Amino acid sequence: DDVLQQLPGQTTTDFNLNSFKNIIFRTATNTSSLNYQMKAFGTSFVMNDIPISNNENMQAFNPNSGLGNAFGTPTNIFTNPNSGIDLREISTNNIEEIKIIQGIPSAKYGDLTSGLVLITTKVGSSPYRVSASIRDATSELNLTKGYRFNTNNSMNVGLNYLDSKADARDNLLDYERINGNISWQYKNNNSTVKNTLTTNFRMNLDDAKADPDDISAQVVRNQKKGFSISNNLMWKPKNLWVDGINVNTSFSYDKQFSRRERWVNVPASAATDSYEEGIHDAVIVPSQYTSVSTVEGIPISTFLTLETTKTLTNKAGWIHSLVFGISNRTSTNKGAGRKNEVTGLLNFYTLNREGSSVLAYRDYNFNNTKTENQISAYAENRIFKKFENNQILNIDLGLRFDNQLGNLLLQPRINSSFSFNKALRIRGGFGLSSKAPSLNQLYTGDRYLDKLIGTGIYTYPGVYQKAWIQTIITPGDNLDLKPSKSYRTEAGFDLTLPFAGINVTGYYNKLFNGFVSQDIPVYRVIPKAEVTIVGTQVLTYQIVGTENFYYFNHSITNQSTSEDKGIETTVNFRKIKPLNLDISFNASYVYTSDFSDSQYYLASTNLLSPERYGVYKTRPTNQDNFTLGSNFNYHIPSVGLLISVRTEHILAQNKKQNVGDFPDGYLDSQFIYHEIPLADRSSIQKYGHLIKELPEIQTKLQRPIHNFHLRISKDFQNGFGISFYATNFLNLKPTYFNVTNQRTLSTTADFSFGTKLNYEF
Repeated sequence: DDVLQQLPGQTTTDFNLNSFKNIIFRTATNTSSLNYQMKAFGTSFVMNDIPISNNENMQAFNPNSGLGNAFGTPTNIFTNPNSGIDLREISTNNIEEIKIIQGIPSAKYGDLTSGLVLITTKVGSSPYRVSASIRDATSELNLTKGYRFNTNNSMNVGLNYLDSKADARDNLLDYERINGNISWQYKNNNSTVKNTLTTNFRMNLDDAKADPDDISAQVVRNQKKGFSISNNLMWKPKNLWVDGINVNTSFSYDKQFSRRERWVNVPASAATDSYEEGIHDAVIVPSQYTSVSTVEGIPISTFLTLETTKTLTNKAGWIHSLVFGISNRTSTNKGAGRKNEVTGLLNFYTLNREGSSVLAYRDYNFNNTKTENQISAYAENRIFKKFENNQILNIDLGLRFDNQLGNLLLQPRINSSFSFNKALRIRGGFGLSSKAPSLNQLYTGDRYLDKLIGTGIYTYPGVYQKAWIQTIITPGDNLDLKPSKSYRTEAGFDLTLPFAGINVTGYYNKLFNGFVSQDIPVYRVIPKAEVTIVGTQVLTYQIVGTENFYYFNHSITNQSTSEDKGIETTVNFRKIKPLNLDISFNASYVYTSDFSDSQYYLASTNLLSPERYGVYKTRPTNQDNFTLGSNFNYHIPSVGLLISVRTEHILAQNKKQNVGDFPDGYLDSQFIYHEIPLADRSSIQKYGHLIKELPEIQTKLQRPIHNFHLRISKDFQNGFGISFYATNFLNLKPTYFNVTNQRTLSTTADFSFGTKLNYEF
């Protein structure tokens, strides 16, 4: 996470490991918005040529609602379905290299729309490395060792433990992580065969304990245990027409369990657990009880790719590096699923008023889902040509074919560059990519709407307390959901000067067919029941006809779109040798437009009007960010001292959401949609009861925000090393005036510090 935050446009955030962490690149979308989570779902992490998958994560209590009603506290969310990879689960103790591709990825990589992070782990002989670190209320221990048995065989072992509390003064909110890995590598004598077998195990635990001072606080526990096995085979055959054959395989298995417990105090209410449509005897729920909600998931993923390479060179010096590959990945979840229960009785969404209804809850077994399958093929031609006077041409032509859940997608990708000389290079590229929906978005279970019949709960003190609930069932799975797609393009130049290297990149990215929640109006004709009351006799009801019933169902659709356009630059100055000082700067400006074709509905203020609901389009949101950053590294190799200072400057950060438009149409008394003629949409006389003008939302950065971070490292000749690091070491606390003219602290990284000890032997 610390490495990724140093990219242009990224800023350091509060050190907090008690909530899941994800990332996207080149956007101004607010991190707290649903659009951010949707984009982060399209950021791909690939470790040793094996993608880390989150498609099978179903740890949500209500998948069709927002973030899926994830588990956590009001300020910290633990589970991350539909929201990308949780960076907390990736330990850095065994990482050798990280490559970040913000632009157009190679055709080799799929199931992504928002960027690519390539991670390579250590394999081979290395000394024992032991490290311990502490930062605020977070402590971490690492142990790694690489063994070389002979010229052909080596092994690497790593172990990591982390414990992070939200507050050092108590243990109410805690995150624990245990990771381990064993990698064994074999190479034959002439290195034509290399095979790496890796086994990883992991355990993550988010724990929000009971607060003795707050009886209403939720008690939440989110646990994940699992392992993965992967194998990377590289073979350079001598007697075949290909130069290399690569085979990568993996199998990942996790067991996830999320539990939320809370104290509930409500008026007497009724509930039902029926899975059949019709009228059922209701359970009368006590006014006080402990509600327990659980989700048990067993996500399983597999990956297989077969790749061949061939290099061709003609007499003119043109070099073609050809790559052909096919791959298959699967995602499934075999957990017991979603359950809701309390001590001694079933507990679901409850009803307590006459005629009240609610889009209710039922248990859902994840074995009802099907395996998500993706089949891909790709081809690349990496062209290289060196001309006179150090002129170099590179063109990477790629084409990828994906079959994602039966959706056939062809994705061309091109990256190119031309070096005029050693000082100037221009580059550009464009490409298409796609991201398959998750199992949590596809399989949500049927939607159950429960409705109290009659006048509600009937009570005769000392004799009876009775209620009936009418259940209406609507199919809820989103099986028509298609992959989201991304079009990415960029152009730039690299300039090498005697005193510095300058990189400038402009880009335009468009995400379309994105995933978004949508209310669906539903009209049903249902039986009409009438309750008969005769003194103290047992209550009965009878069907007296039918009635029209209208409600809104929730679904997920491909109606979200986002555009990001911007420019970024990096300047790396040559080392100032007399001072042993390295200096670099970066700057980024990005403008983002998030909009959607989804609709929302506002009820008419006139209950007698035939127009029941006004139908509005979702308002677009425009945001922009302008940031600067710098790094100063003072290094004295002779004494093993490194002092680093990083500065961050947010010069602009604006957000605008336009005034709510007039309704495009309306729903009548039978929930039939009628479009309003354009000339009549602003007519107060005709549609004043539907028009609810929403205010413009506009925020601007009132003053620039600055932050400074420090790191000091010292290595000793005996293998011992120590590091001290501080975020916002000047303890700056910028403020702004909110809409009520009150001075408020800006959301910048707070002061925190820590230290790390290393020993190598």
